[in-house]
Amino acid sequence: MGEKAGTGDTAAVVGLGVAAARSGNVAEAEVWYRAAADRGDVDGMNLLALLCEERGGFAEASRWYGRAAAAGDTVAMHGLARLARRDGRPADAERWYREAADLGDQDAMLALADSATDDEWYRRAAESGNPRALAVLGTRLRVRGELAEAERWLRRAVETTGEPFFMAELGSLLAARGDLEEAEGWHRRAASEGHVEAMGRLGAVLVARGRAGEAEEWYRQAAGAGRRSAMSDLALVLLHRGEVGEAEDWWSRAATSAGVEVDHDLWAALPPLDSRALERRERDAATWGLVVLGLLARRRDDVDGAERCFRRAAGVGNAQAMYELGMLLTRWGSATTRATTGTAARRPGRRVEPSSDQPETWFTRAAEAGHPDAMVSLSALHKGRPEGDLWWQRAIEARQADAVAASHTAD
Repeated sequence: MGEKAGTGDTAAVVGLGVAAARSGNVAEAEVWYRAAADRGDVDGMNLLALLCEERGGFAEASRWYGRAAAAGDTVAMHGLARLARRDGRPADAERWYREAADLGDQDAMLALADSATDDEWYRRAAESGNPRALAVLGTRLRVRGELAEAERWLRRAVETTGEPFFMAELGSLLAARGDLEEAEGWHRRAASEGHVEAMGRLGAVLVARGRAGEAEEWYRQAAGAGRRSAMSDLALVLLHRGEVGEAEDWWSRAATSAGVEVDHDLWAALPPLDSRALERRERDAATWGLVVLGLLARRRDDVDGAERCFRRAAGVGNAQAMYELGMLLTRWGSATTRATTGTAARRPGRRVEPSSDQPETWFTRAAEAGHPDAMVSLSALHKGRPEGDLWWQRAIEARQADAVAASHTAD
């Protein structure tokens, strides 16, 4: 490479600079970059400008980026945009991004798109096949309810990238509009390529199509890969079948500080259980099973049944049950209140013992056990007082801890 550098091969000169930089000799790297830049090499200009930028020589960096940009180099245009943003000149930054975008630079298109209020630059970047632009554009269209156009872009994303992520997104859109057969096909393709979320989504489609047994297999795969939502859905399928003990194990693994979630649509897609079957599930259920049965009972307006389940689970220290019981008492009052005022329709079943306890009591117990939503409820109850601020801060910390734990699980 040294011989080539001596003959005027600027690429070789830049290579010597790169080698020097990798060995930690920045001063020597600058000598080679400057030699290449003086001979008109665009890469040399950009690398020299970057060295100047990193050591605070912004004026010289701007000069070298400017020379490279004048030669049509989009990397240099990004450098000039970056310097303009640093100096508080957003209009100049946008001008350089636009110039790079007009030359087809996808990163520049995305930089413009991120600061724009419309979809123009996301569309342009998506047209050129940029995966992030395709994902953002598809999401924006779905949120706005423009499903036909969202579908068109998702199909294009699948064709362009072949990524399982886009297959799963297309499958979800199709499932939402009721095209379960094609949705199953896309989720299956994504799942077969190892997309864990698609495995869970495939399970939901299979349940909706009356194939809960096959759905269970996919839920187990996704749950085994650590996806909490799949663990909860698998547990729900097991609870429905009467495998209450194994369901409890999966909910224990899926639980966060806020407890477990219930996919009510999944439960509704399973064959309905009669009252005797539900009573057997409740009789056999342990802590998490009782919480879930309470949530399901509340969804079908069986307030007495929900309170009964929440009280049993709260009695053994379950924080989510304490919180849900507090919410139930806040909205409907205790069994005695409901019986007296008729604030909720009573359902047949075992009698719920009257209670005069207050929601705050249960919120406090749940919050002290680490339940973030209970902390938020206490913050609202004590708004404007130091205690309220303290509970709010604790809720934020609890949710941040859950987010960190979730990221580790995903890894």
